[in-house]
Amino acid sequence: MTPRQIRSLLKVMEVGSVQRAARELHLAPSSISAQIRELSAELGVALLEPAGRGIIPSAAAQQLLPSLRSFLALSEEISQQASTIAHEPGGTLKLFAPSSMCIYRLPALINALQASAPQVEVVLEHEPYDHIEAFRCGELDAAILVSQVESPEWVNHRLHAEDVIFVCHPSRHQAGAITLEQLNREPLITTEAACSYRVAAEVHFRSQGLTLKPRQTFSNVEVIRRCLLANMGVGLLPRCAVEDDLTKGSLKHQTVTGTPYPFFSTLVYPKGRSCPPKLQALVEVCRG
Repeated sequence: MTPRQIRSLLKVMEVGSVQRAARELHLAPSSISAQIRELSAELGVALLEPAGRGIIPSAAAQQLLPSLRSFLALSEEISQQASTIAHEPGGTLKLFAPSSMCIYRLPALINALQASAPQVEVVLEHEPYDHIEAFRCGELDAAILVSQVESPEWVNHRLHAEDVIFVCHPSRHQAGAITLEQLNREPLITTEAACSYRVAAEVHFRSQGLTLKPRQTFSNVEVIRRCLLANMGVGLLPRCAVEDDLTKGSLKHQTVTGTPYPFFSTLVYPKGRSCPPKLQALVEVCRG
């Protein structure tokens, strides 16, 4: 007994004609007739009877009608459940993010992803890591990047404005905006030379005929934050990394002419690549 046989029988019982049922189901009349004969033989009862130039359901078919409808409804429910399972987000999602995003942006995103797609396991990479080569080799599903421009190579889903600012201990803070020349007299603490924050600052310094010469360089923004709390200098960090400290007053935003440097965080993945359910689940979380 198959759902297709039941569907054909119910349609013939509804319209009173094999030919009309065949047209509505987009099947050949011979196929409809064969299905009903096979079902009748399996059940051991006649299902249709001639009536003049047409046919009508047999008494047996009338008695079986509620069960036949239940059978068909159940088969359709099972198909829908199977389709949902097949498309339910699951598997390993390989994601790259710089340390600032790992610490200050990703926890909320991952928490929301776990709620909406609990079968997805996030495997996280952070710097130093060549995400471009990983994309090229198919070893990475997506990345959260912090930049000033969107790359045409990627599908881009913008997340947050990420202003990059100079920050210091309250005892080191100077009222009002200071110049780059004044800033350069302070012990500066920055991220590594290749970091986009550092690059933006270096461009700014060069535009004023100056050279950025940091006293300390660290790849991890949390290390820089700890140094600032210990009053070791003036640091260059995305605002999200020190938002709580600024609110509490344990650190101060040192206003510098020509800053903050405007950045934004973006979820990216290569154009032309399919977006599997596990990645689509993350995209929906980011959009929300």
